[in-house]
Amino acid sequence: MSFFDKFARNSALLISLICFPVASHAMEGSGAEWGARDPGGCPSIQLDGAPTVQQVDVMLRCQHEVAYSTGELWLMENLEIEVGGTALFADVYSTYVMEDANINSITHYIRGSYTWSVCITKSDAAIYGNADNNCREMDVPSAKGICWQTVFADWRCRFVGPMAATRELTTPPQ
Repeated sequence: MSFFDKFARNSALLISLICFPVASHAMEGSGAEWGARDPGGCPSIQLDGAPTVQQVDVMLRCQHEVAYSTGELWLMENLEIEVGGTALFADVYSTYVMEDANINSITHYIRGSYTWSVCITKSDAAIYGNADNNCREMDVPSAKGICWQTVFADWRCRFVGPMAATRELTTPPQ
């Protein structure tokens, strides 16, 4: 293999890592590099009726909290959730991305608020100043979303909304 072939292959790998960062969900100790708690886990949640607020909290953290190979950790804090009425999958499929959705099931509307806590690693923060203030917080005061059943009978939820206030140089969530 020539030098140029090796360079092209390695360049493609580097570009894929830059363009498509690797995400890590809920591995024990995965928040340590940031001095923060770990991202939420993704347990199998199977329901007979509407999800409870506590179950939605777990499902939202599963869907949204992540540690990226690029050095960022995204965590949800101050979650306030209301579970609303139901809708058929067919009525909401064009509004929300619902991976592995059971198209014959009902969905549940959710709304509320939360705060994104986005952190850089403590070692990166030390370069720019205080390693213990390595996060920024962004309030999302009016989020809306959906919970759906997957083809595996598990439930998942997704939650989005516009960001409002931002605070820089905050401590990581514990």
